[in-house]
Amino acid sequence: MPRLLSILPIGLLALTLVLGVAVTTAPPASALTTIAATTTCANGEDNTGGLGIICEVTIDNTITASGGSATVTVRECHGAAGDPEASCTTATDILTEPVTAVTQCNDSANGGGATLRCSVEVTNTFVGVSATPTAVTVNQCVGSGDGVANDCDPFPATTTDATITQCNGSANGGTLVGLECTATGTEAAAHIVTINQCNGSANGGGALVICSADITNSVVAATAAPTAAPTAVPTGVPTASPDLPDTSAIGTRGGMELSGAATALFAGLLVVAAMSLRMQSKRRAG
Repeated sequence: MPRLLSILPIGLLALTLVLGVAVTTAPPASALTTIAATTTCANGEDNTGGLGIICEVTIDNTITASGGSATVTVRECHGAAGDPEASCTTATDILTEPVTAVTQCNDSANGGGATLRCSVEVTNTFVGVSATPTAVTVNQCVGSGDGVANDCDPFPATTTDATITQCNGSANGGTLVGLECTATGTEAAAHIVTINQCNGSANGGGALVICSADITNSVVAATAAPTAAPTAVPTGVPTASPDLPDTSAIGTRGGMELSGAATALFAGLLVVAAMSLRMQSKRRAG
């Protein structure tokens, strides 16, 4: 046992060093990535030829009458155009307010032969808040792909101040490999999350752009706080009356009802009497 205690500090030190290495060798997150009410990822980055970017943002908003919260996960990758997952980071944060905007992959990957893959998935859950979801508004693929919408859905989509604005002024420069942009889902006036991504990007020629945005809205009833159930009174058990003394502790001895105090007094008198008789017996014997 003493030997075990002597080597315990060494083992703890070794474990600390191992954990320290594990933490310090994790790849750092991009300085331009922010998880907040306005979440950002990879804006104005990797504008040298032959580079690739991936940004994947997932948002779970909970909207209540007093505000709400959010759980946000951002996966970001940078590397060569053919291997953008060479260096990836994933970060998750819980916010004390719902997310209202996502801005990512804008003015990025403008070198020749770049690849850009960015996506946003938003789930808004309204708790005890009235909301009427309608089809999401979209503005995308305007002035992109050298004037040809390679694979955009919907297209044309030119709604002013749209909830989803993406892939505008992008993928120009000739020899386009692909421009695929999709926008789906619903929006509710009670809480709008705007998405602005993949705009002014991948204009170096020979580019591949794949960007998507989806917003889902649902309404659930607020859960009422549980109320304490009334305490049941067993049948046949008398309850004390506010105007009469409580007789629930009264016992019966020899047909005469005695209270707890009277019972104790009676027992004390018996003890005194017994002691007196014993003393008298000792005197007579002496």
